[in-house]
Amino acid sequence: MSSPAQHDDSLIACCGLYCGACSFKVAFEEDDRKHLARMPSKYDRYKDAPMDRCEGCRPGECGHGFTGCAASRGVGHCGRCDLFPCSRLQGFARDGVPHHAGAIGNLERIRRVGEQQWLAEQAAAWRCSCGARLSWYLRTCDRCGRQAVVPGFEPDWM
Repeated sequence: MSSPAQHDDSLIACCGLYCGACSFKVAFEEDDRKHLARMPSKYDRYKDAPMDRCEGCRPGECGHGFTGCAASRGVGHCGRCDLFPCSRLQGFARDGVPHHAGAIGNLERIRRVGEQQWLAEQAAAWRCSCGARLSWYLRTCDRCGRQAVVPGFEPDWM
């Protein structure tokens, strides 16, 4: 009997976001700007900029301080921290950026089901049954019209 497929745990951002659905990452990997075009106006300056490869937040600093904080506490992500959910993470989840809203729920789910199960759920949820990739702001497949159903990711802005 074969073991279940292992999923890349670097796709778990320290804050709990799923990097495999990152609009920047998917746009680059799919060479498809529509993932960027649908992002909130806060990101307008990136929509026509050259697309760069995104390695995810864990290999480098994420810009919100979570990567360095997690490293200083010896944890891979905030869900493993004794201070979870800290005030920084709570502020991040309530900062008005729509895709940040699910971060704490994601980490709670990871704590319940484990990293590999959560990654499997996310990988399935963010890929359409027709094979097209979906992202935080492109949740309805342009190819076949399927809507992504993502456990714990039902923000009120959709």
